Amino acid sequence: MTALYPWLVPTYTKIAQTFSEGLGHHAVLIKSDSGLGVEYLFETLSHYIMCLAPQNTEPCGQCHACHLMKAQSHPDYHELHPIEGKDIGVDQVREINEIVAQHAQQNGNKVVYIKEAERLTEAAANALLKTLEEPRPNTYFLLQADSSASLLATIYSRCQVWNLPAPSEQMAQDWLKTQCEAEIQEISTALSMSLGRPLFALEVLQQGLIEHRKDFLRQFWRFYRRRSPLELLPLFDKEHYIRQLDWILAFLADSLKYKLDINSHRQVTDLVRGVQQFSDEQTPLGLLQAIQIMQKVRSDLLSINGVNVELMLLDGLTKLVTDVFEK
Repeated sequence: MTALYPWLVPTYTKIAQTFSEGLGHHAVLIKSDSGLGVEYLFETLSHYIMCLAPQNTEPCGQCHACHLMKAQSHPDYHELHPIEGKDIGVDQVREINEIVAQHAQQNGNKVVYIKEAERLTEAAANALLKTLEEPRPNTYFLLQADSSASLLATIYSRCQVWNLPAPSEQMAQDWLKTQCEAEIQEISTALSMSLGRPLFALEVLQQGLIEHRKDFLRQFWRFYRRRSPLELLPLFDKEHYIRQLDWILAFLADSLKYKLDINSHRQVTDLVRGVQQFSDEQTPLGLLQAIQIMQKVRSDLLSINGVNVELMLLDGLTKLVTDVFEK
């Protein structure tokens, strides 16, 4: 269990316990936010299910199946996931269906791990449903999906569904203390920036992103005061402009929360005075419109191929000035 992050252990133990009691479900769906390391939970769970001599809720680590899993060469373990950014297609599912219909090559269990199950096309989901409706002996499907994603109701009904919670703030802080030498205030800020997700917070701390974000949001404030999109535009990083848009969106969202007296899930906890001052000068409707403008810019940048990034950023910043700041 040492490979698992501490916040994964309770969920893993509960699921593994059902298998140790001979009650393991043939289709386990785990929904989780990114930044929690859910892939390690699936890795350990797959290893446990494939183990020929599990010890309570842990794989033995010594049997032939365990050695094959460690070497990532077990012939009865299969993965299904999006390829080259495309959704999981029906042909991929049909291929898996044919494989699991056959006898296990190692005479043990078979496992199919489906990453990003929300990316199944409708045809693929329907093809998978036929297999889930008539489960074969010793064949287990493990499905991972984003916590906010929706799947076909019929898929849900065939699965045992688990929601992986984010760790408590104390658990996340304690773990981060073991991973870096940051001060507790920095750790707290990094967790706020990352909405409580420890792996993202660790990345924030390791890359010094707290100061980068502070500097960038100070420039955003200057842009707001001067109404000068062309001054802020050159400060967008060509490789990390989505992250910078997220910083702006977090600032705007915290401003709206302050306006509406909502104290939960604040992300810009180290710039509270700036958030309050900005919020005091806006209307709730204006803040909502500002968020919608920047969300559309972000969405378009991610979804439109060959887009002129600078032009789209400039358009969004200009709309903030004309549609929100100067109204």
